[in-house]
Amino acid sequence: MLEILILFLFMINLFVAIIFDISIILALSLNLILLSLYAYIRKFSPREIWSMAFTGIKDTKTILLVFSLIGMITGIWRLSGTIAYIIYHGTSFISPKFFYVGVFVFNSAISFLTGTSFGTASTAGIISMSISNAMGFNPVVCGGAILSGCFFGDRSSPMSTSALLVATLTKTDLYVNIKNMFRTCIIPLILTIATYQIFNLGIEAKVDNESIEMIREIFNFNLLLILPTLSIIILSIMKIDLRINMIISIGISIVFALLIQDKTLTEVFHALIFGFHLDSPAGKLINGGGFFSMFKMLLIVGTSSGYFGFFKETDLLVGVKKFVNRTFSKLPKMLVMSLMSTMISVFSSNQTLSIMLTYEMARESYDDRDKLALDMENSAVMTPSYIPWNIAGRTPLEMVGAPLMSLYFSFYHHYIILVNTIFSVVDFYRTKK
Repeated sequence: MLEILILFLFMINLFVAIIFDISIILALSLNLILLSLYAYIRKFSPREIWSMAFTGIKDTKTILLVFSLIGMITGIWRLSGTIAYIIYHGTSFISPKFFYVGVFVFNSAISFLTGTSFGTASTAGIISMSISNAMGFNPVVCGGAILSGCFFGDRSSPMSTSALLVATLTKTDLYVNIKNMFRTCIIPLILTIATYQIFNLGIEAKVDNESIEMIREIFNFNLLLILPTLSIIILSIMKIDLRINMIISIGISIVFALLIQDKTLTEVFHALIFGFHLDSPAGKLINGGGFFSMFKMLLIVGTSSGYFGFFKETDLLVGVKKFVNRTFSKLPKMLVMSLMSTMISVFSSNQTLSIMLTYEMARESYDDRDKLALDMENSAVMTPSYIPWNIAGRTPLEMVGAPLMSLYFSFYHHYIILVNTIFSVVDFYRTKK
């Protein structure tokens, strides 16, 4: 009974924060206190409670470092002229008639090559949003198209760490899983492209030529300026550690800022920490970035990652697991998996934890491991993006400067879950007859 009350209060805290626009960091901190109180009631010592809280935080130190580097890279790319160069030339090549579809396909291609949603957002995503702003497209829809593209490869690329994690947990063949994922993504893919094209109908986008030309006057352009983005893509394909990859790109950008743009070391430091800011109409196209642009995300991840130790060491989720096992026997598995993974994503801070907890809850209810892997790919890999405080969807949007509402315009997520759930429901009731 106590466990149900704690979980109920946990969710109420988060929903109240969203509904009344209260700081999500405050709600996450209150929930960490709530979990600590539960552990204390269950006779855990203060030392053990302290250890639980910091277990998850220590495990996410790599993620926190990556986020810091992401903030720096988005600032120095702006100062070095990389973003300005891509905006200036990109607006000449992109057709406004198929813009949202183009954004989705472009980001899908890069994510499939690199296997990382964060890497895609930091390259193709930033480029797409910058061009969108310059051409006057809706940033909410564009953000959704970027996020959809980021997760196309994050779900089904052979180089995706989430796909590898699912294969490792379920003890299945990665390439069999990928074949199954492509088989189940054909209809969602068609529906996603059609939906984004519908949003494109009737839009008369117009390039802000005045701001574009102003950018051209502010920066010294050189073909080399695309190198920082290309290095991210190429080194990701080569499976170079993302941290090293980003440091290399930052280093190249610093050199370009000093030598091509004639910036000072003080300006470089300011861009890395505080971002790039222009006091002119052109600023609306390229302002942003810097370490502090990711500071809120660092607090969210640092706080919510503390939950994992409590879930692991206490019996908080034991009753939930028993209920889930009973539900799996009565309802279509994909339906249960989708709902369960969404609820788990509420409690977890990142996609990896969501996948691991979903597997732990569902593994005893599946006889077919390939089916378990596929259902996890169609649910647990995708559903974390629906949760505003989960880094899976929030981080790519923060990186590209898209509104948080873009989470719900990521139609690839919707269709992957919806279409495969419908097929599961139909198959379940057909076999019951």
